[in-house]
Amino acid sequence: MYNEALIAIEDLCIVIANLPLSNFGMNSPNRTASDLMNTEMNRELQYSTVEMAAIVARNVRLMNEEQRTIYDRIMLAVSAGQGGFFFLDAPGGTGKTFVISLILAEIRSNNEIALAVASSGIAATLLDGE
Repeated sequence: MYNEALIAIEDLCIVIANLPLSNFGMNSPNRTASDLMNTEMNRELQYSTVEMAAIVARNVRLMNEEQRTIYDRIMLAVSAGQGGFFFLDAPGGTGKTFVISLILAEIRSNNEIALAVASSGIAATLLDGE
């Protein structure tokens, strides 16, 4: 029971501060790989598909031509079931986070799971759901 309580508390810390319990001077819970995966899967399935679709509808028209090309290519791979890894590299201020957030919202609007990985803590804080 103690371990389950630690897991619940740590999950809240991760959602609120993106930090594990150990950063707050507490013991970390004992988690198995399947526990971690289930937590992430459950978190991904909590998004409102209606809200995600509204975000896409509002913002997709705001993309410039290059952003739209990237968005369309990635969404084509997703809809074809190809999946894969996609790496966006461009100078700051070019809309990488904007495009990635729309891709995540589009996938989540279909009640599917979308995970983004960032190479820095700053980038990770900008992406919704991470």
